[in-house]
Amino acid sequence: MWEVLKSEGATFDNPITRPALRLAARKHIGDTGLLDHLLKHIDGKVAPGGTERFRRWFNTNGIMEYWLESADLDKVRQEAGVQDPYWIPPSTYRAGSAPSQNTDSSGELKQLKIELAQMKKYWTWKLNI
Repeated sequence: MWEVLKSEGATFDNPITRPALRLAARKHIGDTGLLDHLLKHIDGKVAPGGTERFRRWFNTNGIMEYWLESADLDKVRQEAGVQDPYWIPPSTYRAGSAPSQNTDSSGELKQLKIELAQMKKYWTWKLNI
């Protein structure tokens, strides 16, 4: 399975769908029952060599996708205090530091709060007339 994911270049940014992975893996694993069992239980397991980990999830269309990620990412997530198993640290992340806030999003959030307060004020005035 590792060889197939590696040859397909399956990463978080470029996952492979279950049907495509199953079709490619059938060339190496003839027993479809074993293949389906592997696809079901592969998530989170470390690949041969110990440097990569198998991952899977349902995408927004409900299709199962598979990819390989660095086996060290679990440790990085724990150090960062991030519970999301699919969080990928930004390039600015340093081990032992908390995940940084994106200043653009925090500025957008402040603007949204201001606009929401203005809307509440308007509708409170409008409804009291």
